[in-house]
Amino acid sequence: MAYRIPPSVSGPLEIRERNGYLRVITLMTYGDAATDAPAEGVVYLAGEDNAAYLGPAAEAEIARQIAASHGPSGPNRDYLLNLAAALRELGSDDAHVFELERELLALQIG
Repeated sequence: MAYRIPPSVSGPLEIRERNGYLRVITLMTYGDAATDAPAEGVVYLAGEDNAAYLGPAAEAEIARQIAASHGPSGPNRDYLLNLAAALRELGSDDAHVFELERELLALQIG
């Protein structure tokens, strides 16, 4: 999924994603691929060489890592909860994100 963002968001996004992520410019199609012309987009990729990369793990372990992590833009917990809320608002069903959210919220209760 790709999002069109206003220029006012790109500066803070660059700050948040610069922690070792590879910034890749790629062509993307927004909307109907048959009628809309491709446009440049930015993708941030994190691989095993990224210090923030946890690697393969169960959702409960990932949620614990998220709960304990904080970056220059704030707690990773807030990022995950805001992402889950935004996906729901968009009507997007992301089972992985929603499971991480459930695990993270369970940590607060437990």
